[in-house]
Amino acid sequence: MKSKTHIVVVRMKEIIYTAIFLVFAIILILLLVFMFGGKKKGSEAPAQNTSSPYTAGVYTSSLVLGDNVVDVAVTVDSEHITGVSIVNLEEAVATMYPLLENCIEDISAQLAGGTAIEDVSYDSSNQYTYQLLSQAVNNALAKAK
Repeated sequence: MKSKTHIVVVRMKEIIYTAIFLVFAIILILLLVFMFGGKKKGSEAPAQNTSSPYTAGVYTSSLVLGDNVVDVAVTVDSEHITGVSIVNLEEAVATMYPLLENCIEDISAQLAGGTAIEDVSYDSSNQYTYQLLSQAVNNALAKAK
């Protein structure tokens, strides 16, 4: 039984491609470990203040009136609501729904004065407009928490 000698020819191009592939694979593995690995005990971020109910900023909620979309913007700081306004209110929508601007100004004044959204008082003749706007404000506040 004679064994035949096999000669394997490996081209330098194949060795270079394999080395580059291995380097990329190692970099990818390290990147995944750093991105998805657990945080170390010493590197934990400081806990945020849990006593503040909101994250400061301007939050919007869309309100559909007929074929038009109106955005209700709620401005909050870390402690309370500072203002409520209607964004992109077109003239045609303001004409068709004349109570919107008055109701939103009243809601904004009450909320800026420290009244909770559930305790906002309104005239019974405008109750549906107030309820619609209050729901939009609640949706925006949900984003702020």
